[in-house]
Amino acid sequence: QLLQMHGRGEEAVQIPVDGSCVNAMVHVQESPVVVIALHPWGPLGGSMDDPHPTTVCRTLGKAGCSTVRFNFRSGVGSGEASVADVRGVAAWFVEPHEGSAPLATQVLVVGYSYGSIIGAAAAADIPQCVGFAVLGPPLDYGWALYVLNASSLRARAARSAGRPKLVMAGSADQFCSERTFSDFAAELPEPKKAIYLQNVDHFSLFRRLPQALTEWVVEAFGVKDIQEFGRSGAPAGVRSPADT
Repeated sequence: QLLQMHGRGEEAVQIPVDGSCVNAMVHVQESPVVVIALHPWGPLGGSMDDPHPTTVCRTLGKAGCSTVRFNFRSGVGSGEASVADVRGVAAWFVEPHEGSAPLATQVLVVGYSYGSIIGAAAAADIPQCVGFAVLGPPLDYGWALYVLNASSLRARAARSAGRPKLVMAGSADQFCSERTFSDFAAELPEPKKAIYLQNVDHFSLFRRLPQALTEWVVEAFGVKDIQEFGRSGAPAGVRSPADT
């Protein structure tokens, strides 16, 4: 069944996580890379159908990468259950299934809003992760969204030396001030790219994503174009912190 998924476009899949499962839309392609796209806060209506994760999957799917967007099991609490969701989804792709080869060998995590800090923290626990993007991080409200656990999540995001990182927000973002954005970007080790867009609010970042993601991938991974990244993935020189 997994082999039949290759090249068929997005399909609805239930991915097991900690004795439960997440509902996901999965697009499996002949690529070493899977892109995990994460959505905004569920209790306020955020889901995998938000334009930000859908734009991420469309952009990197066209480049040839496998993609997955899914609904977090819960957005209430410290965020640790959501971190576990990301780890579980990554494992589903990079671990063998019933004797078959893994669906991917590299993971790129791209999170938006609530999912941005979750994804950055989860990346530290995924040895196959080659980089992550933090889009519209709601840093000024981290104390509420992650119930006093934001500092721990941010500390894990900083365990990312050697992994390319993109941090992106707009000057009109309702949940992240320029100073907070700058402080967070400064916490992250190299390599990293910070993009601060003038007159763009929290809910409009998706319009800038195709260009921003394409340029970042080409620059960060040293590929000719985004299609080369889809075909070949990150070069051997990009290493996870666990490898260093």
